[in-house]
Amino acid sequence: MAENKLITGIVTGALIGGAIVLFDKNTRQYVMDKSKGAGSCCRNYIQQPSEAIHDLRLSYESFSKKLNNGIDDVLVLLKKTEEALNKIGEMDEKVNNKLESVDNSKEAS
Repeated sequence: MAENKLITGIVTGALIGGAIVLFDKNTRQYVMDKSKGAGSCCRNYIQQPSEAIHDLRLSYESFSKKLNNGIDDVLVLLKKTEEALNKIGEMDEKVNNKLESVDNSKEAS
């Protein structure tokens, strides 16, 4: 029951908010232009479904390349981070060894 009220509230708020925003002339013009463009695009795809498939394939390939490049960038960043952490670990170990040797020499004297 609470889910129905939540969804109803969200939808009602969106509709009221959308209606209020449309009082602005520039927003109305923008919505009309985009709606006409979307309608034209849909009609074109309905008339030529092969073009729709082709455009979808091109969009998928572009997205896939961008995603792969992003993953490659993240992997390079992770590798550099790992190398930096390893160097810090080595430096920390060297510092600890020197501190131990200084402590040992103080104890011996």
